Amino acid sequence: MAWDYRVIHINVEGGNPPGPPDPKADSERLGGALSPQYLKREFPQVYSAGAQRPRHPAEQLQFFLNALGKENWEMVEAAQVGPLLMFFFKRPRPEEPRPSDDADQGPES
Repeated sequence: MAWDYRVIHINVEGGNPPGPPDPKADSERLGGALSPQYLKREFPQVYSAGAQRPRHPAEQLQFFLNALGKENWEMVEAAQVGPLLMFFFKRPRPEEPRPSDDADQGPES
């Protein structure tokens, strides 16, 4: 049996899961190029009081792994290489159709 392989990596950073969006902090991160007021006005879906809190990284990873599972990828290993977490997946390679014996004989006379 032949296999297809796929390797995915994610950056591993220490710290807490992301908190709710903060227009002031985001403005500062952008060097003040966009004011907090502008961010709140132009991106209400992100900065409004009812905005959805970012999903926890574990939930994001679970969603991603389930999506790969639906494509028949099986995770066979996870290993950390420096700051990268590597995920190794495999799935059976579809067999290529073999030519039939009749095709080798050529046209009948």
